[in-house]
Amino acid sequence: MESRTCNYVLSPERSQINFTITHLVLSKVSGQFRNFSGCLSLNDEEFVDRALLRIDVSSVQTGNSVRDRNLMKKGYFNTSEYRYIEAEAREVDLKQLPSKPVNFNIRIKEIEEIVPLNVLIISVNREKIELRITGKIRTQDFGLRWQSPLKPGLMIGSEANLSIFLSFFRGEIIPENLGNTPSLSSSTRASSHRR
Repeated sequence: MESRTCNYVLSPERSQINFTITHLVLSKVSGQFRNFSGCLSLNDEEFVDRALLRIDVSSVQTGNSVRDRNLMKKGYFNTSEYRYIEAEAREVDLKQLPSKPVNFNIRIKEIEEIVPLNVLIISVNREKIELRITGKIRTQDFGLRWQSPLKPGLMIGSEANLSIFLSFFRGEIIPENLGNTPSLSSSTRASSHRR
């Protein structure tokens, strides 16, 4: 990874990462990730050189604690070996949004795939950037296949629909430091912005 400093830092307190996924074909389960960090490098309020998002998989919540624990086991996310989901986008021309999807390089466990997602700019200025990201991920493309047919009430489908809201504030962070103190730098930035 490059060490170029980002000039906007994600505020997890003001952001959300939600998903819905097929449950037993007939219904859907809603869930979210509670812990994550991110940053982006913006040029002239029109061009994103690089955007990064790191999600702590162990923070998943689907409203069923048994299912959540099973998702963290070796048969699915395997959080003992792969703690984070990472997503990265490069060279995004904001003037082309939302008409053109953005290609995100997403890594789950040891698998990386390019996934096109829709990005809507809610606001962008020198102090704050807010984005909404929607789209679908085929979980089986990342080797995420439910391994426990003996517990049908906990089965998970193969397509996740994403609904993500990200709020970034002006600040500096080295991308490699993401996740070390995910809420410290961004919350400090957010509180100073409110003054």
